[in-house]
Amino acid sequence: MNLAGILAGLKEKGLKLTPQRQQIVRVLLREKRPLSAKEIGELVNKRFPGIGLGTVYRTLDTLKELGLVSEIVFPDGGRRFELRQEHRHHLICLGCGRVVSFPFCPDDCVMRVAAANPDFEIHGHSFSVFGYCGECRKAGN
Repeated sequence: MNLAGILAGLKEKGLKLTPQRQQIVRVLLREKRPLSAKEIGELVNKRFPGIGLGTVYRTLDTLKELGLVSEIVFPDGGRRFELRQEHRHHLICLGCGRVVSFPFCPDDCVMRVAAANPDFEIHGHSFSVFGYCGECRKAGN
């Protein structure tokens, strides 16, 4: 997924390609890691001072509804966002909030869930493992 493709998809859906919206997409493409809305806002603010956090959240929600952005929800309610470029799953540190993608899919678990619930039609899944990274464990978290 590249910037032109994403912007064409937004335009096709009838959305205005505001400079702020385009910059949010650029930030998500550039960073290659899940970011909080606050982090995205701070990065976008460098180019568009004064952009409100509400604008960032509304844009992220729109991108999520269109299937362009994935959301990772932490146990404490915190959220991080990333472009949905490939099928990814995550290790999430409960101490520092670091998120690491891992390259394989635990699809055997999904198949077991599907087999146990034959009346349920699965349309997708996400998989997050919560724990503490080595640095946080050394620090006593």
